Amino acid sequence: MLSRIISHEGRVEGVAYSPTGRWIVGGADDATARVWDADAGTALFCLRGHTGPVTGVAFMPDGRRIVTGSEDGTIRLWDVETEAERLCLRARDGDVAAVACSPDGGRILGGGGLTAQIWDAQTGAERRTLRGHRMGVYSVAFSPTGDLVATGGGQTIRIWDAQTGAELWSLLGHRTGVWGLAFSPDGRRLASGGDQTVRVWDVGSGEERHLLRGHEGMVSGVAFSPDGKWVVSGAADATVRVWDLHARTERCCFRGHEGPVAGVACSPDGRHVASASADGTVRVWEVQG
Repeated sequence: MLSRIISHEGRVEGVAYSPTGRWIVGGADDATARVWDADAGTALFCLRGHTGPVTGVAFMPDGRRIVTGSEDGTIRLWDVETEAERLCLRARDGDVAAVACSPDGGRILGGGGLTAQIWDAQTGAERRTLRGHRMGVYSVAFSPTGDLVATGGGQTIRIWDAQTGAELWSLLGHRTGVWGLAFSPDGRRLASGGDQTVRVWDVGSGEERHLLRGHEGMVSGVAFSPDGKWVVSGAADATVRVWDLHARTERCCFRGHEGPVAGVACSPDGRHVASASADGTVRVWEVQG
């Protein structure tokens, strides 16, 4: 059920909830990231500084900082209280397509071009450069413990040791680019979105556990529910779908966007899903229990 519609100025590329669920941040091709009140849908403030589309957004675990990544080749760290830019990190390999934060808030992960990089969130020092993909990296994720990193480049998903940078697994299954990645809350599973499917992998063995079909367009975003029982996905078919992992079936399908869905996020209480779309909106959907 549609709860509310939040309008942006331009194609919305990414969306994230704050740790408390009070705020939603969206990044768009107008080179801004905007923050809204999640309940009222009212605009709170706008972060300006990028010179290209903002393709990735994430809240730091403390909720006081926001990370944004852009096609201008930079990742920026913002102070929520002052709206000031705290860090500006430059990617080694061109555009930044996706960003993520470590669970302790100490590291920032960004992916773009053929590499992913890990930076120190306090000093801005580069800690690791992850190399191995032969096609563009469009999705990244930190595990809940912060020990592992997942990256999607072309049809390949790679899982890395976040401390050493060593590649642990290479996962193959998608027929086209992997545009969305998310670890389960317990860190034992990894969801991926690409082609017209959602796949769920066993992190320990690298084996594919679930193959979820139903979308009629490229899947571009995935997220786990806080309890790990379902996964939400958004796709180019302008739909948002919720999948029951125990039953391996589609639980519900949300329709209403007038353009491709580029990203999805679950509220911390699991009651709502936010979706970002090329139609210039972020839509918030109520997930029925």
